[in-house]
Amino acid sequence: MKRNHRLNVLAAVVFGALASCSYYETPTTATPDYTTGHVITTLPSGYRTVTVAGTQYYSYGDSYYRPHGSGYVVVDSPYATTTGSVSVMRELPTGYRVINHHGQRYYQSGNVYYQSRPGGYVVVQSPF
Repeated sequence: MKRNHRLNVLAAVVFGALASCSYYETPTTATPDYTTGHVITTLPSGYRTVTVAGTQYYSYGDSYYRPHGSGYVVVDSPYATTTGSVSVMRELPTGYRVINHHGQRYYQSGNVYYQSRPGGYVVVQSPF
């Protein structure tokens, strides 16, 4: 009898503890997606500094910033220019590796493959 009473008390404590638990989701602050030319007063938290062709940029996600007055202006990616409908990368991302496959040279960064073209590099489909 004492054993059943102890089990009932234990079950009540455990159930009560579970029933009183609350789930709180930590709110996140999303960084707005500004268009080129928009000026901001502070860089997003977690930005990083990159130097491309001797020019310093600040980046966060897919956005790039340059100093402008007392703030920062959103600029186009320093890695790409558009020629027709093809984006030509002036420089390869840091940490790329060279792959030779069926007589063709590819440059891989993450899951993205590039090939050399006049003026830089273009994104191509995986050769595999």
